[in-house]
Amino acid sequence: MPNKILNLTSDFEVKAVVEKEDDIILIEGYANTTEKDRVGDVIVEEAWTKGGMDNYLLNPIILAYHNKEKPIGSMVDYGVNAKGLRIVAEISKAAGDVYELIKSEILKTFSVGFRVKDADYDQETDIFVIKDLELYEISVVSVPANAGSTFSLRKCLENNEYEEFKKEYNHMPEAKDKAKDTTDEVITPSVEDQIAAIRESLEKELSDKLEAQSKNFNDTLEAAVELALEGKETHTEDKEKETMPDIKVTDGAEALIKELTDRLEKQDKSLNEALDGLRNEIVEKNTEIEALTKSKMHFENPANKISEKEIDDAILVAKILGLPLDQTKAGKKLIEKSGAQHIPGSADASDWEKEFSRRIENDMRDRLVVEPLFNNKIVMNTYAMQIPINPEADLAEWIPTTGFRSSDGSSTGTAVDHVLTDTTLKAYKLASKEYIGYEEEEDAIIPIVPVIRDATTRRMARSSDIALLRGAQGGATTTDPIIGLAVLAATTGGAAQTSNAVGTPVTVAQMQTVRRGLGRWGLNPGDVMYVVSQDVYYDLLEDADFRTIDVVGDRATILTGQIGFINGSPVVVSGEFEAKAATKHAAVAVNMSNFILGNLRSMMVERDRDIVNQKNVIVATRRMGMIPLIADAGTSVLTWSA
Repeated sequence: MPNKILNLTSDFEVKAVVEKEDDIILIEGYANTTEKDRVGDVIVEEAWTKGGMDNYLLNPIILAYHNKEKPIGSMVDYGVNAKGLRIVAEISKAAGDVYELIKSEILKTFSVGFRVKDADYDQETDIFVIKDLELYEISVVSVPANAGSTFSLRKCLENNEYEEFKKEYNHMPEAKDKAKDTTDEVITPSVEDQIAAIRESLEKELSDKLEAQSKNFNDTLEAAVELALEGKETHTEDKEKETMPDIKVTDGAEALIKELTDRLEKQDKSLNEALDGLRNEIVEKNTEIEALTKSKMHFENPANKISEKEIDDAILVAKILGLPLDQTKAGKKLIEKSGAQHIPGSADASDWEKEFSRRIENDMRDRLVVEPLFNNKIVMNTYAMQIPINPEADLAEWIPTTGFRSSDGSSTGTAVDHVLTDTTLKAYKLASKEYIGYEEEEDAIIPIVPVIRDATTRRMARSSDIALLRGAQGGATTTDPIIGLAVLAATTGGAAQTSNAVGTPVTVAQMQTVRRGLGRWGLNPGDVMYVVSQDVYYDLLEDADFRTIDVVGDRATILTGQIGFINGSPVVVSGEFEAKAATKHAAVAVNMSNFILGNLRSMMVERDRDIVNQKNVIVATRRMGMIPLIADAGTSVLTWSA
């Protein structure tokens, strides 16, 4: 639970929206404040100054709605003060509708996505104080549906998750007092120190109670002795006077014995009750100590903190060898260093496996150029999905003034049938294999693990982009499982195809001709994207009309591989075009709103054995598909000619 990514939206507004040149909006405001929200969540000022922003500053991206596939700009300045984290961000016009909503001051709220590294929870006041965190991203978000309410950690989690989350940070006896003063640093004791403190407290409490009981017993005994002596003297005087012959000699002794017995029984009962209470407290404390010892919340030395690379390398080595993680040398070292109760099939093991798969997937996606350009993305729940399509409707009809009050139905014109159609989106399997010989020992495998991982992610990324650009098999064929954008344009003929001689540089004017081939799909420059080959890229650099990134600003790009703009349309370079030659593709212009990208399953890394060739096989697979909504539309291609 401490590794869960949380989104916290505070109740504040962007303080300034300034439009700069080159279609960039500059916005400024607090990404997060130190004020307590309505359910008691607080991020203190010091949480932003302990290194939690270091990784984010390497790529200070600004997202829309916490969607990592919808970047809209980047942070250009920030500051931390007693009120919270204040930022300045630039928003690119390429953000489309989000850009316009910010410019119109409809979207005016920031939200931060982060992981909690250290926190205190006060159960009595229900205050959750976050003292250290790792910032993942900052987003521009819409106003909450419940106007006037604030987002909090409680709303990021289900009720049962939130309660479990708080318990993991309710670990310090002194946290309740220190939570009231968030400006003082709270030093978290180790598990061993907490156990020792609890035991010392129990021993002192038991000693004090036994001492009190002993003192009461001694007082009672002294009083009994005094009473006995007093009874003896009285009895002697009465005997000498012989004025009370009917009083028995044993009366005083019997009374003394009875009173002493009653007092001793009372003291013994009180002592037993005290001892029983202490025994119950000891049982409760032992249960608490045992739970604390087994808790997932470890206060390990930062020097022993394990890195993501260590986890990934150890898991990949275990996959290659076909062994459980705790039976490899790298895995045993990792488990010992982490201090986790790591058992195959346990929650810890599952978490590490999920983190590994997610990071492999992210590594692959970081290399993609063409796939991130798609706006319409869906998660498929079956191999083939029927996608409904709304075809072009007929025109409305103008009604003459004489027909306004007509009773024969002519006042509304002639009815037109409107029939929905559909198309089928299919997901196809993409796989890559890496071979390692049986004879390889673990010590020999570890140095090549980064090579295997890099080769796997690079091959998967390149194959995905090639399929989307020029077909799953990388050639100009309409029989591929996935027909690429360039191939789709080349098969339509007519205006969707433009050619340029191999020996003639491609110009901005030539790219405008390609855009013209889109027809009505190319009217809005903000909807059009150019994907060009390396040869076209170098030709455009020599054209004075081409606006490169150094002209529009080094923070204007929000797309991987983007190099500039042509009349307001982003230009992205891809290395997956075929070598420059006659009939080969040089560039494509695309309106992405006409295409749907489907993912049936994210990337998986598994192991198999090739017994015949005596090799272990690392297999990476994913399932995806792409189709146009309306055939023969939305893409235009530039090809090389002799």
